[in-house]
Amino acid sequence: MKKIIYIREMNKASSLKNKLLLNFRKIFNIIKTKDNIYYLPIYKEDKFSEHKIKRLTKKINMLLERDASNTVALSIYLDKNQLFKNYLYSQNVNILDGRFLFKCLSYKLIEYILHIKNKEMEFEEVSMLINDFTDINKDLIIDIAKKIKRLNIITNNINKCKRIEEYLYDEFGIMLNISNNKRRSLLKSELILNIDFPEELINKYTICDKAIILNINDKINIKSKRFNGININYYKAVIPDNYKLEDFADEILYESLICVDTSYKSIIEKIKNDKIRIKELIGNNGIINKNEII
Repeated sequence: MKKIIYIREMNKASSLKNKLLLNFRKIFNIIKTKDNIYYLPIYKEDKFSEHKIKRLTKKINMLLERDASNTVALSIYLDKNQLFKNYLYSQNVNILDGRFLFKCLSYKLIEYILHIKNKEMEFEEVSMLINDFTDINKDLIIDIAKKIKRLNIITNNINKCKRIEEYLYDEFGIMLNISNNKRRSLLKSELILNIDFPEELINKYTICDKAIILNINDKINIKSKRFNGININYYKAVIPDNYKLEDFADEILYESLICVDTSYKSIIEKIKNDKIRIKELIGNNGIINKNEII
């Protein structure tokens, strides 16, 4: 099973003894480890240099090898330091970013948006942009197709989608609309679930001016001057209090619990049992007001 390591900064010490101990750790770049948490010898207000980052990330990599892990969850403070993250990436460390949970919450995201618009899922149409047909992505297609009126699949790999299309029709009588017409595929699509199209590719398509786009894999800018819709690049979720960890984002914490599982069905079951729900949707300019969606 995949082991997740949580990396964070130190809290300020209250006693003189602890202050001296923490200062000693800072001087010699000593990382304290406890359970699955690494405490770096820095404080929130510290502006640590690139030299210090290089030394710390090198030590982190050694500790990860010791603990047989290459996947980490960063505190909110460390997650904002792109240089720190880049050095971890350069050592093939996988940093959780909430995107996997974003994907697994796709059904709830659609439900959340349609609820705000006072619409029912079973009467609505969704267009999904997808090229990588992993097992989880296939299960995601099947799950969403069973819950809405019509699912359009826009892909460069039409042949890979044929087996899913046949399964849905043979087992449930559900028909998929599969296409890759850059001028017409998204022209009338008002709700678009972008699973893995990069920015360069999605901007080659003619997009409905008032579409709501959910970018699951990465932040995307829609470059069409006519586009006047809503471009959603991230989210905030509500998770149970017993999963929370001080100074860590809820989305990262919950993702650390589900990313160890490779079964879409069991992940969705856990999300359902834990009553995970969408709190906010985030666009290029911050939190998206519900009135914008309406």
